[in-house]
Amino acid sequence: MMLRFAILLGAAALGAEPLVTGFERFHASTPTAEGGRLLYNELGCVNCHGGETGLPAMRGPALALVTQRVRSEWLRRFIANPAATHAGAVMPQVLAKADEPTLVAIEHYLASLKSKAAASKAPAKIMHVNGGRGGELFHALGCVACHAPGKDFVPPEGLPKASEFTHRSVGFSDLKAKYSLESLGAFLSDPLKVRTDGRMPKIAMEKQDAIDIAGYLLEFQGSDGRMDNPVVPADVDRTLAIAGRKAVIAAQCAACHDLPKDAAAKPVALKQAEGGCLDADHAKGPRYALSAAQRASLKLYLARRGETASPKLAADLTLQALNCVACHERDGKGGPDAGRKPYFQGDHNLGDTGRYPPPLSGVGGKLRPEWLAKVLLGENRVRPYLKTRMPQYGAATAELGKLLGVADARAPLKFEGGDDTAGRKLMGTQGGAGCITCHRWGDRPSLGIQGPDLSNIAARLQEGWLREYLIDPSAYRPGTLMPSFWPTGKSFNPSILGGDTDKQIASIFKFVESANGEPEGFPRNRNGEFEIVPKERPVVQRAFTEGVGVRAILVGFPTGVHLAYDGEKGGPALAWKGRFFDAYLTWYSRFPTFEKPLGTQVVAWPKPPGRFLGYRLDAKGNPTFLNEQGGVKVEETYEGVDNGFRRTITWAPTPDFVPAIAHPADMKPTEGPAAAGRRVFTYLWK
Repeated sequence: MMLRFAILLGAAALGAEPLVTGFERFHASTPTAEGGRLLYNELGCVNCHGGETGLPAMRGPALALVTQRVRSEWLRRFIANPAATHAGAVMPQVLAKADEPTLVAIEHYLASLKSKAAASKAPAKIMHVNGGRGGELFHALGCVACHAPGKDFVPPEGLPKASEFTHRSVGFSDLKAKYSLESLGAFLSDPLKVRTDGRMPKIAMEKQDAIDIAGYLLEFQGSDGRMDNPVVPADVDRTLAIAGRKAVIAAQCAACHDLPKDAAAKPVALKQAEGGCLDADHAKGPRYALSAAQRASLKLYLARRGETASPKLAADLTLQALNCVACHERDGKGGPDAGRKPYFQGDHNLGDTGRYPPPLSGVGGKLRPEWLAKVLLGENRVRPYLKTRMPQYGAATAELGKLLGVADARAPLKFEGGDDTAGRKLMGTQGGAGCITCHRWGDRPSLGIQGPDLSNIAARLQEGWLREYLIDPSAYRPGTLMPSFWPTGKSFNPSILGGDTDKQIASIFKFVESANGEPEGFPRNRNGEFEIVPKERPVVQRAFTEGVGVRAILVGFPTGVHLAYDGEKGGPALAWKGRFFDAYLTWYSRFPTFEKPLGTQVVAWPKPPGRFLGYRLDAKGNPTFLNEQGGVKVEETYEGVDNGFRRTITWAPTPDFVPAIAHPADMKPTEGPAAAGRRVFTYLWK
């Protein structure tokens, strides 16, 4: 099963021991107490035996809805022997002697548990799935930082060599035996609902994205999600559930899983380092197939268990526990290995900085605490050109920002003597450093390559770090395209503020902080000179559009309500009222950015499920878009009406086929008379 992930991993071949990625990568070669601390936390030892590791709690998944999420046969096999069912599983074997009736009883007990979350409506039946698109997303969003890439996906630079994969991937169990398309899609949409400990983080995505990735992972054949085999939980037998509860209590499952109070686990006294779980031949208690390096590191840690972790150690081990170092380097360690680097994509015009997430070296002394806190929540994204998305870890990162702030603390610096007028000139192209040549400024794209936005650096960066970086950018990130305009601390322009480096840098910071205008050099024809105004007939314009993508097709109607159509998947994407579109960057920039409609209110459709085939215009300029759903060709014609537009959908009547038709939540249509192979909707602005 899962043959597409049977990529040769060279030195990354799987072993029988539980896989803790941070330990494997940074501690396995030489046993250390630090590595043992990481294992003691990540293997759940601390949950039974107590103590304080300084790391975020490692918990098992929520069990209240597990029988609705995974298939019965897989669940019983995993409970009986986790490592045999899922190679590298960190859950120990706690029910080695359980017979089949006991496993069935445990399943009935788990099925009887009620979720703490509010009851939700039954999910809508999946109508469409695109596994090919899911494979693209799986390899682009960052999944392959932790998991093995599929052998059937070739990155733009070609397949890497097996020998270039130097650290182990987090493997999959038999996903087909475990999940349905619906249940895996729901899990991928928000893993934190199930894995509250954040070890499987949440990547922000649309519901359809998650379904398509699930289709790829499950090797789902076809595009009709209704053909999926659902997870069907057994009807609860109360007698069996009572017996299952007794088995769960005896196995101390509540030490790692959230269970009702009547199933609470009792603390287990920690014995000597020898014997027990650390004994390869122990017969009682949880069974871990620990490697020699893992046992040695745990023993080293247990000998010093009372020692408190320093903020730096706690921060570094937290980054390893959450596998942040799969994407980011810190102090010269971590980051993607050579085998995974080709899968990290972005803006190649920016070099490596346009593809790989930034280093975390000194990040607690780089970012302001308020900004860092939001970054750890998945907010404050300043590098939209990276296809890899920063995930959310939930409660697991609650203390990480503070730890990094203490661990990376630098001598405080407060800029003095800045002049915002000088700062405006220094950042511009009229005698300044030309920062806006490569960097955005708020909603203004740069004049060339699209580096990070500079309008927020006063809110984002600490002064001391900014000064050091501007003087020597390559010291922070070797190979960066960012030059130094103050090499060895000497200014490039002695005519501004007498060439005083500290005053010049302070002036840049003060200008940004003042939010008083924009740097000199932006073209004055940006505002309105190239605005498209539909007058006598509809106007069609292709553009990179925010919320749609690089294949957006914009349609402006003289009636004043306009449309953006998804020219990749085939389906309406946005509608707005008022002004249509400013085409300056689309027509004249070498590096067009993702533009926004000029309307003040924009409504969005759910992501379309089809495949775009093109469009045509009628004699009046009204477009008809052609797309395909489930092998059936579908046409959509749009024409303007007063305060809205009309959408006519036609297809060759086919048994058992009705195209997926969605509407914006904020713009409900009026439907006209339906006919075989034809639906008509009129959308009017509120």
